[in-house]
Amino acid sequence: MISRATRRIVFLVVSPLFASCSSQQNVAPDGARTVKQAFAAPSAPSKVPKAAFPESRYEFGEVISGSVVEHDFALINQGAAPMLIQQVSMTTPLLVTQMPHAVAPGTQDRIHFKLDTADLDEKFEGTILVSLNDPALPQARLAFSGRVIPPIELTPRSGFFVAGQRGRSNRASIEIVNHEPEPLRINKVEHSLERFTTQLETIKPGQQYRLTLALKPDGPAGRATGTVVINTSSKRMPVLNVGANTYLYERVHAFPDVVDFGKLRAGDAGSAAITLMIHQEGGTDFKVHLRTDIPGLSLKSVRAPKGNQYQVEATLNLQRIAVGPIKGSININTNDAEFPTVTVPVYAQIVER
Repeated sequence: MISRATRRIVFLVVSPLFASCSSQQNVAPDGARTVKQAFAAPSAPSKVPKAAFPESRYEFGEVISGSVVEHDFALINQGAAPMLIQQVSMTTPLLVTQMPHAVAPGTQDRIHFKLDTADLDEKFEGTILVSLNDPALPQARLAFSGRVIPPIELTPRSGFFVAGQRGRSNRASIEIVNHEPEPLRINKVEHSLERFTTQLETIKPGQQYRLTLALKPDGPAGRATGTVVINTSSKRMPVLNVGANTYLYERVHAFPDVVDFGKLRAGDAGSAAITLMIHQEGGTDFKVHLRTDIPGLSLKSVRAPKGNQYQVEATLNLQRIAVGPIKGSININTNDAEFPTVTVPVYAQIVER
C-alpha cells in the first residue's frame, strides 16, 4: 500500500502538440514523466490570459481498493490572450491522461485525471499543481481526495489490543464489514487457545460480523503478539490476518514493564528520563523500596495519595555512562505478601558523541 508519507509529486511539462494521453512522453533521470515543448513568443503586454477553475477540489467519496477514479477539472480562459498550460505536477499515483496545450480567449477546456486505487488504503489526499502563463495566477492548486476501503474492512481498527488483570476477564471487538457485491461467509476462525478465546457473531448475514476476543483470566502473564486467522468466502480476500496484542498483568505490576532508553550519546549534557508507574490494584497502604544495578541511573519515587501506586522517575546521567550497551534492571521490593518483588528490565545503547 502507498502511505501518505511516501507519495511523490510527478511533474509534466506540456508540449504544443500534447492534445491527449497519446503524446510522446520521456522519462527524465530522476524518474519524473516529462513532455517537452517549445513555446510561441509571449503575447503583447496589453493582452494577457486570465485563468479560472470553477472547481478546485474533487471529493470522490468512498471507493473499494482497486477501483479506478476519473475526473475532469475545467479551465476557463477569461482573458484576451491564449492560456498556456506550462507544467502539471501531481501526487502519485494520480495521472493526467488528457489536457490541452492552450485555451483560447473566452473558451474553456478540461484536464482529465485518473487514479488507480489498487495500492492505496484509507484516506487519499492528492495535490495537483497547474503552472500557467497567467501573470495573476502562475500556479493553480487543485485537490483530489477520498477514502479507499478494502473489499473487506475491519473496523474500528484492524487488530486487537486487549489488556487486563489476572483473575478478571477483559475483551475487545472488531467488526468485519463486506463491501463486495457478493455475500460474505466466515468459514473458520483460527488462533492459539493459550491466552484468549474468540466469539463470532452475525450482525447482518453476508454483510457484517462481529468478532470478540476475550483474555483468559488465568492465562500466561505478560505481553504477547499473535494472529487470528479468519478464512472467508471472498475470492479477493480469502484470508484475513488480524493482529492480537494482549497483556495480562498481575495485581502488583509496573507500567511500562520494560524501560528502554533507546540510543543515547555518551557525555551529553543533561540526562534522559522515563516515568515508571508501580500499581497495587485495590491497595491502600502499598509500600515499595527501589534499587538498581545500573551505575548512573537514579530513581525518585512519589507515592499516590490513595496509597495504591507510586510514580517513579528513572533518570540516566549521560556524563556518568560509558559507551556500549546497557542491560540491567530496576528491582522493586514491596510489602505485598503475594508479590514481594517486581523486576523491570532496563536497556539502553550508549554511543560516542
